[in-house]
Amino acid sequence: MLRACVVAAAIVVPAIAHAQDAFEIQVYDAQTAARGEPGLELHLNQHVNEGAVNETHLTFEPHYGLAAWAELGGYFQTAVTTTGDLAYAGVKLRLKLRRPQRAWDDRIGLAINGEISAVPSRFEPQVWGGEIRPIIDLTAGRLYASFNPILAVELRGDVAGHPQLEPAAKITMKLTEAMAIGAEAYGAFGPLDDLGSEHASRLLGVLDVSGDWWDLNIGGGYGWGSTDHVVAKLIVGIHPGA
Repeated sequence: MLRACVVAAAIVVPAIAHAQDAFEIQVYDAQTAARGEPGLELHLNQHVNEGAVNETHLTFEPHYGLAAWAELGGYFQTAVTTTGDLAYAGVKLRLKLRRPQRAWDDRIGLAINGEISAVPSRFEPQVWGGEIRPIIDLTAGRLYASFNPILAVELRGDVAGHPQLEPAAKITMKLTEAMAIGAEAYGAFGPLDDLGSEHASRLLGVLDVSGDWWDLNIGGGYGWGSTDHVVAKLIVGIHPGA
């Protein structure tokens, strides 16, 4: 398990590019909500910044199953600084599509997520952006792994139209049917036409816990190449069913 975590982290830790997403620290799986099924995720992240004010980010992410293979979602982002100031931090809209049947005897899932965002310049200097997130995940016995080779796209500014590679990976091992432990790694290698031009990465240890209609993703770790050296996160998923 430890060796597998190191391999997954090595995919994305060595070098990386423009500012990573500070509001949604998550590796996607290849599942979508069932048709007609609503749900909500709450993302709570704490960033301990070097040379800047520490921030707590709270994001609300509702989603809805459009079809058995399609899910529509959105984000409403907020930030609270150590001074107690509450700030609006942008909105995003996403569409996730998946291959209806999993491959290799139900072990491998394939999906893609598209997103467009409008974020105040305090948090994203170019304001308008988006991403294309291919998703491949694997379930093999107690082992779960997912890889998201994300292409982030800024719609304004010097790198507008130059997709930036920001891969994310996750690997966990089930302890019980409702609990798993593992690691998540995040990075950014810069524009595809100038890979390695910038450096940033995060590596987190994570605990996943699930119930009949809820799930938790708890993580903490360290970042390199950016101001938020220490990062802690909590994602609460609520899935009441159709």
